Amino acid sequence: MRKLFLTALLISFNTFSLALDELNNFFSNKLSFTQTSLNSINSDLNVSKGTFIRNSDNTIKIEIKEPFREIYTIDDNGIKIHDLEFDQIKKIDKKSFENNLILNIIQNGLSSELREKIQQSELGYIFIDNNKTFYFEFINKNTLQVRFKDNMEIENLIKFTKI
Repeated sequence: MRKLFLTALLISFNTFSLALDELNNFFSNKLSFTQTSLNSINSDLNVSKGTFIRNSDNTIKIEIKEPFREIYTIDDNGIKIHDLEFDQIKKIDKKSFENNLILNIIQNGLSSELREKIQQSELGYIFIDNNKTFYFEFINKNTLQVRFKDNMEIENLIKFTKI
């Protein structure tokens, strides 16, 4: 009985570890995404669509195609935001977002420190970081859904799909 429990525990841990590796590898793909934000105070619903590309030099290009046209370039120095409609560029130093869980996972993958903050749930994975809860759920092998409340308590759902 004891060996059976230990074997089940090892299989469960190995499956969990493989799934976390799958999450790490997911953001190495070219992705399309739809972000839906719901402000429950005024029932305002916003939808943004775009693409996510990791370049060979590990920089990331996120292109928002609607409702506004913007390009975000993320590298080791920070984020460059190019508003294509107004042709304006803004830069954000990496120190300003180094504690942002989603950006850290997307840019650097799941470090051993982040792996310790993960809980497995029926639907996927729960990350609790700085009193914020993030839900990651694989819909299928090509689609990942991330749900969280932002710093303004607005519900966000981002659905990433491999292209």
